[in-house]
Amino acid sequence: MLDTTGSAFSHPIFETFKLQAISILPKITVKLIIIILIFSFSKRIIESLLGMYKKALRKKNVDLLLESFTVSAIRALYYLAIFGYVVSLIGVPAASFATILGAAGLAIGLGLQGSLSNLAGGILILFFKPFGKDDFISNNNGIDGSVHKIRILYTELVTPDNKVIIVPNGQLANNSIINFSKSLERRVDLIFSTSYDTPIDKTIDLLNKISNEHPKILQDKEKRIRLFKQNASSLDFVFRVWVKKENYWDVFFDCNEIVKKEFDKHGIEIPYQKIDIYNK
Repeated sequence: MLDTTGSAFSHPIFETFKLQAISILPKITVKLIIIILIFSFSKRIIESLLGMYKKALRKKNVDLLLESFTVSAIRALYYLAIFGYVVSLIGVPAASFATILGAAGLAIGLGLQGSLSNLAGGILILFFKPFGKDDFISNNNGIDGSVHKIRILYTELVTPDNKVIIVPNGQLANNSIINFSKSLERRVDLIFSTSYDTPIDKTIDLLNKISNEHPKILQDKEKRIRLFKQNASSLDFVFRVWVKKENYWDVFFDCNEIVKKEFDKHGIEIPYQKIDIYNK
């Protein structure tokens, strides 16, 4: 019971609590200040360190995908270390923290098997290098784009219309990938159709003339311009020429436009669907 002759704050229990609070207050205050400083400056510190790390890698011409992957990994490890230090600063024993962390790691590992697969996929991509930065790739899920960055768990692709696609590394490491930028040269494959009234030689000669005069078509590489198929209402000619990879789309669009103009100029009919109606 409280002493009725005096104030409740003069009770021995309160006095003991006050003395203990006063004794530990400086320690708590110092720890709080340290924690606040850590959270205030930790981002600046890691970004400054990573900036120096990036400069060192670029001086050695290290692969940019390796750079983005290791930067992502270092950042994650740094924040994990900060978290562990703050926990130990609060007063959680190291052995207990290690036990909790191990149990949590096991539970998280079981729950995040896909993420671990993506981590392993990222390492495999960096080791075997199926693609590099800015390579245009496509996987069997219909996703395509230019490789921008590879992170710990995912890869960033940028589409031609500037959309960013986030693809898990596991998908890229464990599925078939088409890399359109790996080789220095690519073949342009086109099909052009004419009516049955047009002589085959006339069409082939004209297509050869177009291929020989285009400045971006490689003339020292084999060209194949032949009758490909006798279709139901047309003669289909294959037009296959080689170009440097950076000129692929220029030649693709140029040839489509030039062939139409040249066919019109030389009276070559491009067949289209017709319906003959007979009045009996």
